[in-house]
Amino acid sequence: KNGQSPSLDVFVGFAIDRRDISGGKSASLNFDGRPIQKFHYGDYTVVPGHQYEYSVRRMIKAPSRSRYSFFSRPKYVAVGSPLVVTVTTEDPSTAKHGVYFNRGAAGSQAYAEKFGEFRKWHRVNKYGTPHWTSTINPLTIPDPAKKKEACAWLSRGLEEALLEFISQAKDSSWQLRVTAYEFTHKEVIHAFAAAVERGVDVKIIHHVKGSHRPKTRYNDVVKDKDGKVVKEWVPDKTTSDTQRAIDAVGFQSLDHARIWHHDTFIERHTSSIMHNKFIILLRDGTPVEVWTGSTNFTESALYGQSNVGHIVRDEGIAQQYLTYWNKLALDPPGRSKRHSGSSHDEEDAVPMDEINEQLQPDPAGAQPHDSITVFFSPRKTSDLLDWYADRMGDATDSVHFTAAFGVSQPLAHVLNHDGKPSPSHEVGVRRSPRIARRIKTDDKLLRYILLDSQPSEHSSEKSRASAEKKGKGNDYCDYFDFKKLNSNRIAYGAVLSGRNEEVKDVAPSSEHSEALTGLSTFVDFVHTKFMMIDVLTDNPTIITGSANFSIASTEQNDENMLVIQGDTAVADVYFTEFMRLFDHFFSRDKRNESLGKGSKSPRAWIDVVEDDSWMKPFFDPS
Repeated sequence: KNGQSPSLDVFVGFAIDRRDISGGKSASLNFDGRPIQKFHYGDYTVVPGHQYEYSVRRMIKAPSRSRYSFFSRPKYVAVGSPLVVTVTTEDPSTAKHGVYFNRGAAGSQAYAEKFGEFRKWHRVNKYGTPHWTSTINPLTIPDPAKKKEACAWLSRGLEEALLEFISQAKDSSWQLRVTAYEFTHKEVIHAFAAAVERGVDVKIIHHVKGSHRPKTRYNDVVKDKDGKVVKEWVPDKTTSDTQRAIDAVGFQSLDHARIWHHDTFIERHTSSIMHNKFIILLRDGTPVEVWTGSTNFTESALYGQSNVGHIVRDEGIAQQYLTYWNKLALDPPGRSKRHSGSSHDEEDAVPMDEINEQLQPDPAGAQPHDSITVFFSPRKTSDLLDWYADRMGDATDSVHFTAAFGVSQPLAHVLNHDGKPSPSHEVGVRRSPRIARRIKTDDKLLRYILLDSQPSEHSSEKSRASAEKKGKGNDYCDYFDFKKLNSNRIAYGAVLSGRNEEVKDVAPSSEHSEALTGLSTFVDFVHTKFMMIDVLTDNPTIITGSANFSIASTEQNDENMLVIQGDTAVADVYFTEFMRLFDHFFSRDKRNESLGKGSKSPRAWIDVVEDDSWMKPFFDPS
């Protein structure tokens, strides 16, 4: 007013109101009337394909005696003219790219409040320390309506989109070509079985691995007449679980049952892991669409850990996947060396690493603007992984990526050095200063890393010692090195403290304490595999698929990755979903860290900061 800055001594945040222009509903996004104390805010309750209007105003702490507080005496009030922004959400059902994320946050206050009445407590004795843990498994909810509601809440449209994709194959003029690593989800399996009954030509390549072990009978090792131990082939758990799920399907028609068991499934033996999970939709033999991403066909993938399903409605891309699928179906060796278990003459079979590099050679430099490139693994070398690291190193604005199984060395080396600041970009998205580290940095680049779990110091020491034995100790770096850099923001999967408290015989009593579904046995929180480079610019890079940005996923496993260059609509969806989960886990990490240091204050979790410290150092009024 009058050329002077407004007084900030009572400025406590923002009021945000949302109006659904398409649906006609309005709502305040301020929980319980509290101000939003963030400079980056995400609204994750919108509907696809709708137009929304957001009104943003300043909130101040109401004076004890004022016209604002004479009657109802609100603690905080919105003042001033609003800043109005109109947003149209993407419609994944019609666009060239259809991107679907599940909830990926089963361990949340909302899930516990909605379905906490179905919590089950388990006493666990892990590493010799007894403690109680609880799960809220949607599949064991006895009320069918509540079970359906819980599954839908956790799936958040991912399962529905997957089933809808399969159902597009209506009759015998359609074909489905599938690759499956884990294949146990009943609804998905029944969807493929129903397609067989409709006359659709369905072919599914699935992971089959195992090992030869001594055969036993009545707990005794079986030996042949010469006294040699008899060995038998024993499938690994993924293989045996898949086979049981396949065998459990029944058909009214014997002909369909025979097609299912004799003509539908193709075993993939000779790669390290057949880790793909994609579906190609064809009509009259012509590929039209492909479904890919990180989502295995399991309950844990849809209702537990975070995952993405990505549809590409592009015949050229679908054809590339079909060409790759046709090669996989022959079960050639994964790499040039011999593999046991192949049903083919490997001396004559061209290995997949050679085939994949013929289909798409290793790239040199950034991809062209407005392009989609597909990379398949295994490959002869790890050069593609180095290319990913180069893209990260060339970032000028931001880096965001998820790492379900840790950070490989090429990427860790990039993260262990300050990025290249761009003279044309200001600092981008920042975390809420209420709970973020208060730092001072001149970096123009921010890198966000989302991990499944907090890395172990013990594992880090072992890996570092192993590197030193190989003479590579000076080159080794990991989380405990790059977490020290101000330009790196790191979050890892967690629930609020209390889930794994070490207690003897008394379980924690919190009615709404956070609990996971119990469906995941290996990866609880983050299973996505994607990277975003300069996502908020006009030329973002999105890298997404089945591979974990590791040596194994590049050189040994059957994998697929999409590199999408310059598509800001796709970038917006991935960025929004990344920040949704990053914010969710980061706040829990900081809260748990605070409690671990002995703090009993809930301020960082729920209370409003009633002075201007919440803005520092993220806003400078001068």
